[in-house]
Amino acid sequence: MSTSVFTGSAQIGMIYLRTGVYDGAMSHPLATLDPDDIRDSKTDAGLPAWARLLVDQVREAAASGQTVTVSAEERMLTPEQVGRRLNLHRSTVVRKIFAGEIRAVKVGNRHRIAYSEFQRFRDSVLDTLARVSAPDVEAELFGDQ
Repeated sequence: MSTSVFTGSAQIGMIYLRTGVYDGAMSHPLATLDPDDIRDSKTDAGLPAWARLLVDQVREAAASGQTVTVSAEERMLTPEQVGRRLNLHRSTVVRKIFAGEIRAVKVGNRHRIAYSEFQRFRDSVLDTLARVSAPDVEAELFGDQ
């Protein structure tokens, strides 16, 4: 089984083209394309560059008779990436992992944080900041009434 990797824009993350049988590992099949179903060979000039690359890779695999499975994987962040996004030091993020405030998985000897977990933690931090600062904001806006 061969794997082609296409890196798209920051919004879409990574798209993996796996030819052969879906192995069920940490990815979820979005579509399985049979070579016989891919008959249209004209190029759509209106597609963005990343989509044209994806279409070309699918057509290339189909031309050689392979079945292509397009799958999505949850984006994983390092503690350093989470720290940069939250203006925290990497070691602070690691301490929060050990304290159970951030759920992470170990890949080798490194921590990886699912993007959905980053969003959950970020939202909880923002919610706490809003609740704690609400009285001060109200007093500043409306004064003592």
